[in-house]
Order: sequence, then C-alpha cells, then structure tokens
Amino acid sequence: MAASAHAEAAQPSPAAKPQPVRVEVVDEDTLSRISGKFYGADMLVGLRIELLSNWRTAEGSLSAAGTLQIQRDANGNFTVQVDTRSDAQGTGGAGNGLANGTATGGDKISVNGIGQVVQIAGDGNKFGNLTSISFSPKDASGGSFNGQTSSSSTHGNLVANVSFENGGARLGLSAPSGLLSQSVVSGADGGVMQAARVAGQDQIGSNTMQLQLQTATMPALTQQQLGIYEAMAGLRQLPR
Repeated sequence: MAASAHAEAAQPSPAAKPQPVRVEVVDEDTLSRISGKFYGADMLVGLRIELLSNWRTAEGSLSAAGTLQIQRDANGNFTVQVDTRSDAQGTGGAGNGLANGTATGGDKISVNGIGQVVQIAGDGNKFGNLTSISFSPKDASGGSFNGQTSSSSTHGNLVANVSFENGGARLGLSAPSGLLSQSVVSGADGGVMQAARVAGQDQIGSNTMQLQLQTATMPALTQQQLGIYEAMAGLRQLPR
C-alpha cells in the first residue's frame, strides 16, 4: 500500500485525535518493476522510514516519532539523516482505565515479514496499526532532521521513547493501561512488528509506519553503458 506524500519529518501531536491515513494500492505490476538497484528505468537511490505513534489514555497523552533517511549521491557515497521526537504529558487524555483488567503478550511476538497485533480489553476504544510502502522521486523528499538517534519523555507513569540502533528501530508508548509499540529488526531473521495492548475504556491510539523508496532517473550515458555491457556479455556467450 502507498500512503499520500509525507514530506516533512513526523511531528508528535499527543493532544490531537489521530487523523485517518489516506492510502492507495500498490499493485503487483508496480512491485514487479523493482529489480536490484532499479525500479523500472529509474535507479533506487534512497530509503526513508517513518514511525509515528499516538495515544490518548486515561492518565494523559503520549506520542513518539522517528524518521531515518538514507540517500546515495552521484559519487556512490551515502548520506544518513535521522530525527527522533517524543512527548508525554498529563493533559489531552481520553477515556479511563479498566479495573482489574489486563491485556498481555502481543508485543512479545517475533515475526519474519510484517506482523500487526491489537489486543484490547474494554469498550469504546479506537486503536489501529498501519504499514505502508510508497515510491517517490528523491528530489521530492524533504523535512527537517534534528540528528538525534533516540528520544525519551516521561510524565509520572507515562513513558514515550523511540530509537534507531543496531540497524533497526524501536518505538514504545507505555501507560498503566498497557503499551503501544513498533519495531524494525534487520537481518535474516528481521521483520516489522506493530502492537497495541490496552485494558481501558474510550481510549484512542494508533501506530503508523511508512517505508518510502526513493528513485532518480538514470542518466542517458549510464543507460548506454549498460546497453553496451549487456551486448558484450551476450557476445561472450556465443560459441567460438
């Protein structure tokens, strides 16, 4: 799925009600055009991942956001930019807790690929997970980056944190009512996980993760060189 343009680094807005995310389908034909470093006739030159979680709980409001962008320049060098922000406060909350109620276990699941879990005990709660993939020109990417690889905020028993470390990303919002979390684990056993486990009434929260693949038009000279290389490779296959 592909989300609408998200040009600037995600900004936490803990007191605001989560807004619906507009999405469009990325069909198999689009995905089939990805081959190695290329997307059709364009080169894949960048990767941007954005995490954003908001939660209005009985004790207050929490949010955390993180953006990591990696881009390759014409010389083959890589530029890495990072931004993390978090907020926890005793205002802007919603609903109430659930006496003697608990929801456990979902955030401990390990997956290969993408996993999404919502465990809710109580009535009137609104929670959701969204993971989206989009393609955009490198020149269209933007936003501000504060250079911080981690951020943490605490207010009483409310805790919000986000970090990029060990080749992955982790985000968590913790309150007496439960936990919202997101994680990206790299490597052969890696995957993406989003989880919400809450015991409460009339609370609101969301996890959103956007993966953006950035492209650039391949220079005509490069295309010609590739054509020559392919022709020479074909000649080498001819019997002598």
